[in-house]
Amino acid sequence: MRINRKKQLGKHAVISGIRMPQLRCTRVSESDILRRASLALCACLLFTAVFVGCGTEASDEPVDPNRLQVMASFYTMYDFAQKIGGEHVQVTCMVPSGTEPHDWEPSTKDITRMEQADVFIYNGAGMEHWVSDVLAGLSNKKLISVEASQGVSLLRSAEEEDGHDHEAAHADEDEEDSHDHDDADAEDAVHEEDAADRVVAAAPDGHDAHEHGEYDPHVWLDPMNAKQEMQNICEAFSEADPEHRADYQANYEKWAKQLDELDKTYQTTLENLSERNIVVAHEAYGYLCRRYNLTQVSIEGMSPDSEPDPGRMADIIDFVRANNVRAIFFEELSGSRTAETVAAETGVKLLTLSPLEGLSDRQEETGGDYFSVMEENLQQLTEALR
Repeated sequence: MRINRKKQLGKHAVISGIRMPQLRCTRVSESDILRRASLALCACLLFTAVFVGCGTEASDEPVDPNRLQVMASFYTMYDFAQKIGGEHVQVTCMVPSGTEPHDWEPSTKDITRMEQADVFIYNGAGMEHWVSDVLAGLSNKKLISVEASQGVSLLRSAEEEDGHDHEAAHADEDEEDSHDHDDADAEDAVHEEDAADRVVAAAPDGHDAHEHGEYDPHVWLDPMNAKQEMQNICEAFSEADPEHRADYQANYEKWAKQLDELDKTYQTTLENLSERNIVVAHEAYGYLCRRYNLTQVSIEGMSPDSEPDPGRMADIIDFVRANNVRAIFFEELSGSRTAETVAAETGVKLLTLSPLEGLSDRQEETGGDYFSVMEENLQQLTEALR
């Protein structure tokens, strides 16, 4: 876990109330009535927008000075913070509900809130490309920031792995030209070590390697990684609020047990399925696949708005046909255009699979959270692979 401290400025701002005009009994025309009704409706909508906020956001909720003020970068960090903090924390989700977080950047309003916060929680591993610049510019020196993915063994992204392979190939050619294939055994040993590094890499100590797309950031889709992230959040809350350390630890132990149970359910459900390939729109499921011995084939790259070229689309279609793939997975938040194209070309069905970067409207309406969405994902995987 990485913890940074920054100085806190001023007191928390509290939103003032809205004074409504007094009503007077006067004679008005029908048009006046309609106009006033419209204004009243607009006022009500404004009131709702200000005080209710957007979905999981705690946007303009009045600050409670008796609770730890926490900023969470996107939905999963928000959910984990709520679960660990319980009644002792007030959490603001920075990325608005229904927004895909990969290319999102904080507004001036978000920075102002961070200046007033006690704890800032972000995933790291390259998920939030804006973090280093924002933290460097804050005046809040008492802020405790925690990179939740610290301690997780990271996977290299497919783009990074492909680039690494290309560079290695050229290095091999140069080595052969200059040394006429001398020391071949030594070279083979080095290349084997490099191949292992491309598959899995331990989290570096600094942020620099995390910020250039080198690693897959979607660590939370492995329940054991989610447990590590919750532990890091628990430690940060305990440091910021030692008085309630026992409560934070008890909450962590409760949810850690449920993560163990979720992992066991995934293991027992997926281990005997004959099909092991999943074709997905967004390259987000590497950790889930590593944990449960599945193979991810992605249409798009690490960012769900990246566009595959025609050659990539043709390769995916050929793979689906050759490997008896039964379903193409898409995500509710980022749409399904490329997945629909592959499904139409191959005649297979479309299913949803969530990377848990945010909740869909449907999931919000039904009170969804990390566990319910992971259970939905398991049902969808079972349907596709059985």
